[in-house]
Amino acid sequence: MVNKKAIELINNKEYEKANKLSFRLFQKKNLNDFLEINDLLLKENYIPAIPLRGYYYLIEDITHDNQDYGEKYFNKYLEKRPDSISIRFQKAVALSAKGKEEESKQIIENLIENYHENPYNDEIITCKSKENLCELKLIYLFEKELKEEALNYGEEILKEYPNNMLTLLAKAKLLCEKNENNEEALEIINRCLKIEKTIEGLLIKGDIYVNLKEYKKAIQCFDMGINALSKTEEPLILEWYHKKALALIQLQEYNEAMKCLNRTMDIILSIEINNDLNENGIKLLKDCEKEKQKLLNQGIADVKYSKHNFDLNKLVYIMLALAIIVRFLPVNSKIELIVVMLFLITAVASLAKKIYENNFI
Repeated sequence: MVNKKAIELINNKEYEKANKLSFRLFQKKNLNDFLEINDLLLKENYIPAIPLRGYYYLIEDITHDNQDYGEKYFNKYLEKRPDSISIRFQKAVALSAKGKEEESKQIIENLIENYHENPYNDEIITCKSKENLCELKLIYLFEKELKEEALNYGEEILKEYPNNMLTLLAKAKLLCEKNENNEEALEIINRCLKIEKTIEGLLIKGDIYVNLKEYKKAIQCFDMGINALSKTEEPLILEWYHKKALALIQLQEYNEAMKCLNRTMDIILSIEINNDLNENGIKLLKDCEKEKQKLLNQGIADVKYSKHNFDLNKLVYIMLALAIIVRFLPVNSKIELIVVMLFLITAVASLAKKIYENNFI
């Protein structure tokens, strides 16, 4: 059944409010409700509802409207409003998704060169600034593996937007991959992490430390990333375990390296069961098997990675709950004191760990 509030808004010709409501439902993944409201708005020929349907096919629809990625809806909207910055931007994204990178790039470059404020206040999907367009062009160069061109274009972006996070991360990553100017790359990544502590930033910092042969510091970065991602299903966690394993091998900590290799392989195989394993995953699996065989040939035991990781933060909450419970129980005052002291010790240890990690980052 269509949202009652939406019907009331549409009946009162308050289309803009209904459109905003539909988009909030879209953001909450209430896609059926979104589609029903969007259908009603399209029947009313409400123009700003058109690109939302395109955005649905670009982002959420499994088939992406038979691999159209919403382009026909963006085109339909642009017939009415050809000077829309935001929807030309979305069309460029759709074209890139369809593999038409060159056409997408041309649109983006044209938008950058002729940038002006978007003239339509009733558009919900917006391209906030010229800076966003520059970022999209940089991503395009990365995807096409035009690394030198990406590095040069990144320098252009930083002249205009010196604190652009995406560009700073990209520059540090490119310098790291070239294994040149690692000190400069480290300086850039530290600057990034002061602005915002990102997972990608930590990974790049770990890679830089590997280049500098500071493997213990690299492992600290990888461990922080593993802890941050441990409750997610992001395939990115594979890279952390694998890189940690290679760093551990350099430190001759072979048993721990074996655990990390096994953990990486277990995750890859679980992805394969769901038929989601891509070429990069297959390559990573082969690399892990190769490294594991080397360790086995050296007589290293085939040790598995423990699934039960020690979580100091959880222990703090457990000890706090225990201290509160003991407070209301008829127990010896010494026991109560011991429990309180254990809580304080774990709390201080947890705080010290956070301070250390923040200073390290």
